[in-house]
Amino acid sequence: MKTACLSALLAGAALLGGVSAASAQTEVSNIGWELSSLAGKTRAPFAPVTELRASPDINFTDNLRAIITLHNPAAKPVEGLVLRYALTLRLLKNGDAPEKAFWGVPFYVEELRVTKIGPKAERQTKVIHFDLPGQLRQLRSSGFVPTAMKLEIMVCPRQGDEPAAIMRSAVIEILKP
Repeated sequence: MKTACLSALLAGAALLGGVSAASAQTEVSNIGWELSSLAGKTRAPFAPVTELRASPDINFTDNLRAIITLHNPAAKPVEGLVLRYALTLRLLKNGDAPEKAFWGVPFYVEELRVTKIGPKAERQTKVIHFDLPGQLRQLRSSGFVPTAMKLEIMVCPRQGDEPAAIMRSAVIEILKP
């Protein structure tokens, strides 16, 4: 009887430990977009944007970045996080109706490292590598135009993580200049 009670007590403690670990995981809480335009020979400061003006027919000279907000609800700091992200374009065949646009396969995948997030704190990190100008050049004579770009990001999973908290995506519409 004592061993059964002890087993139940240990199982309950392990279950509670798992619940508290899952609720204290690092979360991707927000993704925002910023753009720095080139005006002559000077570059404007980064400013928030909700859409891009780009076309395969025109060289894309702006700098785009995504601002990722990470939240650590735990009472202890989190160290050594690895973020993986992928970029995908929504493409439309020239002459087709907008509802025929489709998401292609990811054209860029990379990892980003975050050294430390303090206890009960938020930290912003920047995604700066997109290769969007290269993708636009490749589409130049393909008969397709991009209508949006999607960033999908994930904190590399750890024991007890809840997938909904460690993954996030953001879409930025691409309009003709």
